[in-house]
Amino acid sequence: MSGLSSTPVNSFDCLCHALGLISRSETPAVLFERLSSTLHTLVGRQPIALYRRSPSGELRLTYCHPVDSAITACRQLMGVRSLDELRAFEYQYYALPGEHGAWGYIGHPSAPPKEALHWISIVVDIAAQRLRLLKADHMARRQIDLKARRRQLSRDIKRLTSLADCLQHHGQGWCDIFQADGIALAHKDELYCVGKTPDRRCIFQHLGHLDAQADLDDSPIELEGECQGGIATPLSMAGSQLGWLLMFRAPSTVSFAARAAPDIPLSVWLPVEASMVLELADDLAVAITALEVVHVNRQLRKTNQRLESLAHTDPLTRCWNRYYTEHVIEALCASSPPCAVSMFDIDDFKGINDTYGHAVGDDILREVANLATQLLRSNDYLGRWGGEEFIVILADTAQDEGAFIAQRLCRYIEQHPFSIPETVTISAGLTTVQPGEPSHSLLERVDKGMYLAKAAGKNQVMIC
Repeated sequence: MSGLSSTPVNSFDCLCHALGLISRSETPAVLFERLSSTLHTLVGRQPIALYRRSPSGELRLTYCHPVDSAITACRQLMGVRSLDELRAFEYQYYALPGEHGAWGYIGHPSAPPKEALHWISIVVDIAAQRLRLLKADHMARRQIDLKARRRQLSRDIKRLTSLADCLQHHGQGWCDIFQADGIALAHKDELYCVGKTPDRRCIFQHLGHLDAQADLDDSPIELEGECQGGIATPLSMAGSQLGWLLMFRAPSTVSFAARAAPDIPLSVWLPVEASMVLELADDLAVAITALEVVHVNRQLRKTNQRLESLAHTDPLTRCWNRYYTEHVIEALCASSPPCAVSMFDIDDFKGINDTYGHAVGDDILREVANLATQLLRSNDYLGRWGGEEFIVILADTAQDEGAFIAQRLCRYIEQHPFSIPETVTISAGLTTVQPGEPSHSLLERVDKGMYLAKAAGKNQVMIC
């Protein structure tokens, strides 16, 4: 190993082993731990602080070593927020290169031994290379996972009924992608949560502070205080804010010396993770808009169905009204299918109204309609023609079978115990649809049959 400077660690083999561990680190957290531990040894057991540099140039403490009371002597190191502060405190620091300039900086209180400078440079270079590979792999996997989730979310929009339903189906998958302990969606004063999240009061208190800041853009914001470890992103669509996406992870997910300086806010989200959270927020803003459109469409369909029902339903008896019954009979006459039509009238109904009142009369009408509906087949239809008159359409029915059904209906109503002491009966006419005849001819014929039944003594069926 001629030409290489000596190393202050226990042995050259130990240093090579440490470099190998750094180059094989599987996550940024593990990488930072191994990098800081190795540098801690090289610089004579001084505290090591690793700062992430934001796009604005601000430094955020990401990792500290060691995590013990010894670092309390260097509290200024933990409170550094800019490169100028590092220089002003005359701390020793090294840039940790990234794809574009410095990803961050590593600092410690005083200059290291001269014989360690060469090895520090090698350690930082290897760590930077590994960090770039980890970030590239991390981004690729997250992008693939998020694309799959985006496609699934898009497919599920019409099936899912609410944000709670959406979070129930996809929340755990998002937690897995972001290695988060919990996720919350805030929308219209409602909070939907999956996993471990702070309490509702704490979350809304933080969101209230964020909403009050007029200069906020759509960038993710790391939370502090009781919500430390959380990140919040506005859900925006076409310049309108729909709510917030929040993700939470325990601050220990990225280790730091919290016990030494608990009042110093520390970052637990990498820039690449914040970028991915922003992508998910964009997808969710689209999903919320789509859910609201689906909800409006569902309400419109329900309203249209109700209006359609009102348009052809008699409000008292809940069977077809005269308008819709006429419409169906006109269609039947135009197509001339094998079909029987019966018109029946409740016998002496005026006497029931005069004796017991119209409220009882209405009850009788409703009950007769219910009895007829129970007796008729699934492909038969009942309509209220007016007053106490009803029309029954017997589909695919010849005259003899239609007469049998009408007679059975007469007996069924006659034998039913109504709320009045008198027996309630009906008189009915029956006819079949003739090819090519107009609807008014059919209706005149069945109406004539009903009156013939009344003239013959009531409670019977006349075919005409």
